[in-house]
Amino acid sequence: MLTSRRLAFTAAAVLLGLSACGNGADTTTAGKSPAVIHLGAAPAASGGGAESATADKMMMPMQDITFVWDGGTIDLGATGPAWVLPAGAQPDLARVQQIAALLGVEGDVRELPADQGGGWMIGAADYTTASLTVSTDGMLSWWFSPAPSASDVSSVGCATPGILVDPAVDSVGGAAPTDPVAVDETIIVGDTAVAPPEVTCEEPQPPANVPDEATARAKAEQLFDAMGYDSAAYEYEVYADQWSANVTAWMMLGGHRSPIALSAGFGAEGAVTWASGSLAAPEAAADYPLVSIDAAIQRLNDESGQWMGYWGGPAMMSRAETVLGDSAETAPTAPETAVPAEVSTDQVGTPIAIEPPVCDAATDCVIEPMPELEPVTMHLTGAKLDLTMVWADDNNIWLLPAYTLSTDDGSQYTVIAVDDSFLALPDPQPVETLPVDTTVTEPVPVDPTISEPAPIETMLIDIDEASTKLVGLTLDEATKVADELGWTIRVTTLDGEPQVVTWDLRTDRVNLSVTNGVVTAVDNVG
Repeated sequence: MLTSRRLAFTAAAVLLGLSACGNGADTTTAGKSPAVIHLGAAPAASGGGAESATADKMMMPMQDITFVWDGGTIDLGATGPAWVLPAGAQPDLARVQQIAALLGVEGDVRELPADQGGGWMIGAADYTTASLTVSTDGMLSWWFSPAPSASDVSSVGCATPGILVDPAVDSVGGAAPTDPVAVDETIIVGDTAVAPPEVTCEEPQPPANVPDEATARAKAEQLFDAMGYDSAAYEYEVYADQWSANVTAWMMLGGHRSPIALSAGFGAEGAVTWASGSLAAPEAAADYPLVSIDAAIQRLNDESGQWMGYWGGPAMMSRAETVLGDSAETAPTAPETAVPAEVSTDQVGTPIAIEPPVCDAATDCVIEPMPELEPVTMHLTGAKLDLTMVWADDNNIWLLPAYTLSTDDGSQYTVIAVDDSFLALPDPQPVETLPVDTTVTEPVPVDPTISEPAPIETMLIDIDEASTKLVGLTLDEATKVADELGWTIRVTTLDGEPQVVTWDLRTDRVNLSVTNGVVTAVDNVG
């Protein structure tokens, strides 16, 4: 059993969700000699591809995390195949035009200027018509947006008259208001009370004739084949309900699912509501010698942090226990010495919460230090040979052999499995930990007449459930669904680009990949 330790990111690390697709891959690596790969900056550290700026230092909360192997002896082979997407590839503009025509996009391909992000586009620049856009990233990612319709305008909900103070009766006095002011659900105009207008709320209705799972898959395969892809070379995930149907097709390379995918959504009458993909084609490189499972776990436990960001996306968490340790009972609760907000009322009797003052060290009010994070041990019991996507310092994109290691509760960690002699990592960036305040302070007295707040409940969000409910929806729709479920959502990958996010831990938050306004993947929970 490995028990080496390292200081790792708090488990709310960002998962880089790269959703793209390719075609015509060279699937034969036999007879090719492996070359040393000079890796570029780690995506999780640099925030993107090789062109991303590098920082001198990274500030991050740290936690003592240890990965141990409890899965017994396992043999995943001595070598694994690798593929490469060469830098500088240009799209086949005739094929771009063909894909656009299949999706009902009218117009000619035009090149976008650098100040608009570069790339190519068909359709109106302001997205008032159906459009197809191709980016200049190494994947040559593309995405489709249908023409907007009246149904795309989301409702602001049913407004209810509020309770506002009538300026005519405020503490200062003054003349009667000239504009209507709502008081006790009436509108006062001068001395006249006017009843508010009635607001009719209609429940949204699902679109008609949304395809079921089998029909959606058949339609997607037919569409992908017409676009020039080999639909038989993909592994499918399909979800359908009364509102929409979504298909994701993962390219299989050498018998392994790659991070390259085709995706499409279907709505009323089977119309395509969104689609995305890539025009880059991976080329077979060579079979690379693999490290042992023990060596792979040592990479996760490496205290230097040089492998951090090359995990193929750090922790993919499906349970709060993964974040908090062996028991969800270690979740933080409201501090016993919390100062409750005072309660007052306005001039018409409406309760108003008055926030407690900000603590000032120069006064009697002091700030409680942040509690130290408890050490966490991740017990890994399963492993499979996989592929992960990394960038080289020459801007080539590699799909390298990797081990996906899992815990019994379904949490997964993917780490490069290629032998050290074939990898050249960049010098690790200095890591500066956030200082921990060890000052002992006196607790703030609590008013005994006010009851203590209830402990915060830990929400357990399953990644598969979140994917089922959110993938394929527009960001607005996903926000509404998440609100109904008591979840918080955050976009961590936007149009293929990782976003700068905070490292705070939220067990009720779902991190999403969004392409052109549509949720294409659940990156992780945290």
